[in-house]
Amino acid sequence: MGSKRNKLIRRNFLKATGAAIGGGALASFEAKTVAANEGGPSIKKPLSPKVVVLPAFEVGDIKGDTAGEFQLWYKNYDLDKKLDVSGTNAPLYYNDDGLAVTPTGIGKSAATTTVTSILSSPKLKFDDNTLFLTAGIAGAPPDVGTLGSVFISDAVVDWDLMHRWSRNDGPADPYAAMKLDPSSEKYYELNDGLTTLAYYLGQQADLIDSDRAKQYREFYEEKTANQEPFVDMGTTVCGDEYWHGSTFSEQARWMCDELYDVGRYATSEQEDYGTATALARHGYLDQYLSIRSVSNFDQPHPNQTIEESLNEADSGGFGPSIQNVFRVTSEIVDVILQRASNNHSN
Repeated sequence: MGSKRNKLIRRNFLKATGAAIGGGALASFEAKTVAANEGGPSIKKPLSPKVVVLPAFEVGDIKGDTAGEFQLWYKNYDLDKKLDVSGTNAPLYYNDDGLAVTPTGIGKSAATTTVTSILSSPKLKFDDNTLFLTAGIAGAPPDVGTLGSVFISDAVVDWDLMHRWSRNDGPADPYAAMKLDPSSEKYYELNDGLTTLAYYLGQQADLIDSDRAKQYREFYEEKTANQEPFVDMGTTVCGDEYWHGSTFSEQARWMCDELYDVGRYATSEQEDYGTATALARHGYLDQYLSIRSVSNFDQPHPNQTIEESLNEADSGGFGPSIQNVFRVTSEIVDVILQRASNNHSN
């Protein structure tokens, strides 16, 4: 029964990506000849990846040490070629199967600059079959997510583009914040068919956990916080501030649920509104997935101060979150690359 369900999920996913990402078969991978020289690789044709994965950072080296958001892609997909693109945070690493990956840098400015540079580079060519994915870690409220959980984002909300003031300077009903103007809505709703099917495909991933994460969850009273890692959907809130605490968490919830009415606040991060803006302005927003795994709760537990939670806590969530966002995202990437390979063979 499970096997039939998985085949149905994959078949539906392939049908949806054919429609949601341009309505046609995936084009064949064009970059076939790369010659190395002292100045780096020479591209005879523009590189045409089928999938572009956009993590934000790496902890240290690209291999052989503690993995950040990039290293597992480099290791598991043999990204042994690289392309220098002016304006990006790092080279674009790629393979002959149609996958390209580059860390954008942390924050909206870095992400926007990197993605815009990639989209406008004459060294690269994209079409309405290219899939773009953010795959990174995030924070989450303890009543919505738990350490190591993975969320497929159905919307991206901008935390920063607001009017805000101090409670000392005027009434704060309810959060000392309001829209920039009554008609402004600073969010993107992502392709519903693509996100829904990515969610179902992600259910097949084998998620990991850590002993420390299991212990740390017990400090929280919320039922969801004490669960094992799972895959779900929800809205991601993007801000350049690394904010923390229940007050800001409630404000993020208010922004999603009431101010913009885009659904449940699930994760907080620092890049995806910038990435979505760059893709939207180049006409690729409907080909974008934001996938985020929970490395930390967005607030301290009851017996912990803000400072302790930010500076001293070892939640045990970093390792599982890095592994799990890779595992879920790779389920989606593998389907797209396999489809591209099949079409190329035919």
